[in-house]
Amino acid sequence: MRGSNSARVDHRIQEALQKREEGLARYNEGDLISADEIFGEAVHLLERLGGPRGDQPRSVTGADHEEQLLADCFSNRAQCILDMAEGKGQLPDGTPFVSQFEEQEHFEYFKKQALKQAEEVAEKACLIWADDRSLYRLGLARMLSAQGAKVEAMWMMPEDNNEIMKDAGRCFLKSLKTKPSSGAQQRLDEVKRWLLERNVTSLYPEYI
Repeated sequence: MRGSNSARVDHRIQEALQKREEGLARYNEGDLISADEIFGEAVHLLERLGGPRGDQPRSVTGADHEEQLLADCFSNRAQCILDMAEGKGQLPDGTPFVSQFEEQEHFEYFKKQALKQAEEVAEKACLIWADDRSLYRLGLARMLSAQGAKVEAMWMMPEDNNEIMKDAGRCFLKSLKTKPSSGAQQRLDEVKRWLLERNVTSLYPEYI
């Protein structure tokens, strides 16, 4: 019986690994929609729904190798969504991704929703197994959201937006500490410049 359970686990993991590779291939082709869907299928194979930790995401077995694989699939999904939010990639028929939006305001609305989704997905990856790429992607989702926010809206105050950008900077800093990269350093510098323009000199909250 134990051998049968082990075989099922191995088959599930192998299927998820194949999905991840297929998703990466589609991503490299620029087919972001298909890649996102395939990474989502891999997540479905690996993620344990419910359980004692409530909303805390985790894999079915909780084994390190499965946790890492699940986090990687969440992280890859976040990258697909981030790319779509920046208008990159193409539709399954080969036309540019942004061609589906007739008006710029339609794309801007999509971008706002996509960045929110990318943040949620990247955050799940970080909660499961925070590596340099997941931390970078979480920071990027928050940075782009802060840059595009309409601070004049009733629900968004400039100070709130600053806090989002600070949080993005801390994500890039953690990413750099995990594994140094020029991309994370560039984004961290961009965050610091953005904050400095608003007379904010620290990435950390100011406590009274």
